[in-house]
Amino acid sequence: MPRTAGSVPLTLWVNGVEHKLQVKPRYTLLEVLRDDLGLTGAKRGCDDGTCGTCTVTANGRMARACRVSLRRAEGMKVVTIEGLGEGSGASDRLHPLQEAFIEADAVQCGFCTPGMILAAKALLDRNPTPTRPQIVKALGGNLCRCTGYVSIVDAIARVAGGRRGDSPESPQAPDETHPRDDARDKVLGRALYAADLTMEGMLHGAILRSPHPHADIVSIDDTEAKAVPGVVAVVTEKDVPGPNRYGRAVKDQPVLADGRVRQTGDPVAAVAANSPEAAAQAISLLRVTYRPLLAVLDPAGALEGNAPLVHESGNLLSEGAHGWGDVETGMAEADLVVEEAYTTPWIEQGYLEPDAVLAYLNDDGVLVVRTSTQYSFMLQKAMAENLNLPMERVQVLPTVVGGAFGGKNDATPHCIVALLALKTGRPVKLVYTRAETFAF
Repeated sequence: MPRTAGSVPLTLWVNGVEHKLQVKPRYTLLEVLRDDLGLTGAKRGCDDGTCGTCTVTANGRMARACRVSLRRAEGMKVVTIEGLGEGSGASDRLHPLQEAFIEADAVQCGFCTPGMILAAKALLDRNPTPTRPQIVKALGGNLCRCTGYVSIVDAIARVAGGRRGDSPESPQAPDETHPRDDARDKVLGRALYAADLTMEGMLHGAILRSPHPHADIVSIDDTEAKAVPGVVAVVTEKDVPGPNRYGRAVKDQPVLADGRVRQTGDPVAAVAANSPEAAAQAISLLRVTYRPLLAVLDPAGALEGNAPLVHESGNLLSEGAHGWGDVETGMAEADLVVEEAYTTPWIEQGYLEPDAVLAYLNDDGVLVVRTSTQYSFMLQKAMAENLNLPMERVQVLPTVVGGAFGGKNDATPHCIVALLALKTGRPVKLVYTRAETFAF
């Protein structure tokens, strides 16, 4: 176990195997599992340990790996989803909980599944026959956005009942449906999501975003950022070889801000570095001078005659009217007419898997982008256009999708990560924080 600069020693047992490691001092147990041991079944779905996707058992108790410091982890005996089955998972023999999750169709996107199963194991280890209310309470710290909790509780109740599909408190009988094709990989922790991917020589990307809703960019000074050890590239809109525009209905979104930002969070510059820490430090050292402008802050205000222009073409993207039959006659003949104004709140899809992208050039010079997406062909076209590449030189390989609900359709940050990969000639990966996933 050779000591490296800036590392600290750590000894712990994972899935029955002792590991003596040298790890980064700011790591938590989650980074040790994922980055040092390659056990990606434990997921990072949030920034503060509230989602439960990183749940493991530590010394026989449920633990959220992202909250376990190195000091607490020293000497721990940890079980992850990869070690839950007999033979530490190598024999592919499923634990009863893993079997039950498949049987009850309690697996959908699968991002929450490893944490759910480990939370269930910790419950059954201390209480082999919990009631359904006790199961529900035990899963209170594990979020799910797509499967729904009923089938998950059913799966755990089946195991608590002692026989496959025969828990006395489960309202559902054993189903005879065929399991999902990828359910086995998901309950074993083998399904790879975009953030789980790594490559030799891989760089880490980060994006600098505007703090202003509307402003001109006067200057960008990247001198200090480029001087950070480990930084390989800094890019701005001047590095985008194509039109620097993408969009689904109208191509009005720059890859990197083209002299003006039009919303808080607009991407202004990006960095590729040898570590996430170096990339973050470089981002903090980019010096951008802004000239704030009057901003449009709501749709109604955008249509007022004196509203600031978001785009030179105006603030109205499109308008349309829909009607069926003779509306005037129908209203006149109606027994009752109800007129009211209705509003709905802003809705965030809230998928558990943060957005992530890995881009690289393969041996044939083709730009390959691996990501969690619902619209791979739109991504391919957007990247080809903005990077001035023929379509056949851009390949999008979707990974397993950890929830989306219509939220993984856009080409950001894909164009930016692809630009960094072309600029450096090396693989580049970028993973959003939970805050970025919510906001952008």
